[in-house]
Amino acid sequence: MDSIKLFLNSNFFTSLVTLLVGSFAIGLYIKQKISFKRDSASLILQEIRYAEQQIRTAKEPTAAYSYALSTKLLPTNSWHENINLFIRELKETDIDLISRFYAKASYIDKTINMITDTKGPLPVLIGTPKVKAKAIPQENGEKNPTQEPLKQEEIIAMKYFVQFALEETTKEIEFIYNTPVVEKLRKIATEKKLFFF
Repeated sequence: MDSIKLFLNSNFFTSLVTLLVGSFAIGLYIKQKISFKRDSASLILQEIRYAEQQIRTAKEPTAAYSYALSTKLLPTNSWHENINLFIRELKETDIDLISRFYAKASYIDKTINMITDTKGPLPVLIGTPKVKAKAIPQENGEKNPTQEPLKQEEIIAMKYFVQFALEETTKEIEFIYNTPVVEKLRKIATEKKLFFF
């Protein structure tokens, strides 16, 4: 009994317990990091799939209108927030391909944000200035910009430009969901690591 008490009070036992607790904490931390990486990869896969599905649907012509993309492609953008997690598993060219896809999809989203009314082929723009600046000379000779209402033809030209930019960018976007690059992400998302706790 005395030898057990002596062992429990020894530096060796204290060191052993500290080592076991520390190992458990480190193992738990690593497990959480791997789990977070897996979840991030799954979310990125979902974002890519959803964006591509929206673009395919928009490209299908309808009787009323030949092009209709009004839904945001990337409600969330997990790639740019978590790109650092995949640096070791993906090549530079793989990262560039996914980044290009997200950049174009983000640009389309910004263009969609400018459109408020998609009832017809000429959407109304959000943030379109209702007036334009016109320089008027002041008493001291400097010009002071004042506001002048935009002409109807200028508003229509802006509408056409936004719609054209939306259609052209959508045509240029490269689908990547069924490529080897995304297959690597899919592998990360489904990979299981063995842990004993």
